[in-house]
Amino acid sequence: MQISEAAGGVPVTGVEPCRFPKLEECAHFHYERVQLSQVAVTLQTNMDQSLHSQHTNDDEGVDWHMVQVTSADECWLVQRSYENFKMLDAQLHQCIYDRKFSQLPDLSSHPSYGEDVETLLTEYLVRFSEIADNSINCGPVLNWFQMDNKGNRLLVPSEESRSINTPAVAAAYSVRRYVSQARDELSLEVGDMISVIDMASPAESIWWKGKRGFQVGFFPQHCVHIIGDKVPRNMPLPPPVVGSLAITPVKPVLRKHGKLIAFFRSFILNRPSRRRLKQSGILKERVFGCDLGEHLLNSGHTIPTVLKCCTEFIEKHGIVDGIYRLSGVTSNIQKLRNAFDEDRIPDLYTEDILQDIHSVASLLKMYFRELPNPLCTYQLYQSFVSAVQGCNSINRNSFTDHDRLLKMREAVQKLPPPHYRTLEYLMKHLSRVAQHGSSTGMTTRNIAIVWAPNLLRCAELEIGGVAALQGVGVQAVVTEFLICYADLIFCDHLPNLNSTCLDMEDSPKRSRPKSLAISTPTKLITLEEARTKHLLNKADDNGYIEVGGGPNNLPKKYHTIIELPSGHRKRGLPKRSPSGWRSFFSKS
Repeated sequence: MQISEAAGGVPVTGVEPCRFPKLEECAHFHYERVQLSQVAVTLQTNMDQSLHSQHTNDDEGVDWHMVQVTSADECWLVQRSYENFKMLDAQLHQCIYDRKFSQLPDLSSHPSYGEDVETLLTEYLVRFSEIADNSINCGPVLNWFQMDNKGNRLLVPSEESRSINTPAVAAAYSVRRYVSQARDELSLEVGDMISVIDMASPAESIWWKGKRGFQVGFFPQHCVHIIGDKVPRNMPLPPPVVGSLAITPVKPVLRKHGKLIAFFRSFILNRPSRRRLKQSGILKERVFGCDLGEHLLNSGHTIPTVLKCCTEFIEKHGIVDGIYRLSGVTSNIQKLRNAFDEDRIPDLYTEDILQDIHSVASLLKMYFRELPNPLCTYQLYQSFVSAVQGCNSINRNSFTDHDRLLKMREAVQKLPPPHYRTLEYLMKHLSRVAQHGSSTGMTTRNIAIVWAPNLLRCAELEIGGVAALQGVGVQAVVTEFLICYADLIFCDHLPNLNSTCLDMEDSPKRSRPKSLAISTPTKLITLEEARTKHLLNKADDNGYIEVGGGPNNLPKKYHTIIELPSGHRKRGLPKRSPSGWRSFFSKS
């Protein structure tokens, strides 16, 4: 390990490229939780030339750049080529950021040589340090900086360092001298202290594995004696030494294959975790419960297949009463889920599914509900809430619908590209379904109520309580706003300011969502707004009850107060006199 000093006098650890896997060999996966502290990445231009020479013969002729990473009160150096920078840029804008938000230059369109390369990379890393946050959950991106999901330096240990860090199960001392016969064996002298890391019973193998100093290897178990009672009670110990060097004969198979048996036993006991298997690419998640960006990149699709299939089916056959509100048959939902998890597209047009259309709608909601990171992401939850509440506005009375629209567009553009494409497709689908609210009873407001918990989640509110119930109301308002203004939020260029405001005032579709109260002061409406509202209420003749509308919005055929027929009175009860109260004060 080499120690150098950066320009600011901060000691940094030297680069060791041989210990870290090649970037192109890193499997693609996404962390479920990321907790990064402030990350600062800078390009080091005046470094010792000895650091630049640490590359293999295959990399001769490649211009290397030294990058200093500062995170979690620790600094280290990584050595990267311009091709590595282009890989980082492509991965960032495929999984994490949209280029409109990141404002990072496209490195693939710039030449990899010339005097301007260092200036370009310096500006690139400065901008990246400004936008780096907990939304960076892509494993290859963090691996590029040799960093884990907590901001700590990530190193892939060698086989020797992995074994030396294995915790011991018992302590022992040598009672016999032993000379190693192979490279994986330890030489012992009488009195040597041994840390035993793997103990096999005499019936399995005569070999134990342990550490002596900084050496790790196998040794015969009869050459050591266990200290104390750390050994498990059911583990048979070797016979004590009584001055004779004779030992109990061992079966030939154990003498020949003893270390192999001990190796397999150690392999089974130290099998890798689920996260490490995902990092190595051995384990791949199913469709349901898999991170959205990870699934789309691995499958090569722009939006999830389950979303495309289910929405096309619902728009063709699912415009029925209570769509997305009623639940389907559990067996049908599970059958469809298993098919998608097996990378098969199920036949949704069979007789049993056509008779149970709600199972397709339930399946679609289940897919988004089981995403590890919700569609609107944990990191942007407050941005979406602030967009409709105007929490950052100095004067909430002046926070208009147009201001909310601009804030919502800003929050949506911060989404990772896979989440942005999926949210756009889903919101436009729900907007088309809401247009049939007169026949399905599922207006924009009702659809938002049933969909909000599947799209917006806050990690702090998932523990439950009163705050979680209040959060459900805000989530419904955000979802309703996204559905109402889907065509404006996801358009490339926002229309003219004045024309947009007029459209929002005149069109009932552009009215602010009022399903649940937003924590803003009451605002008086103008005469024209009151007249428009009166005409809309007068023309409204729905055959269903609007959720949250209140008694004033009930259709005429319903009423909230049921009057008893006149003259109906229970028999046997005396008629109460208005002057009966005087009897309490009369003398007996």
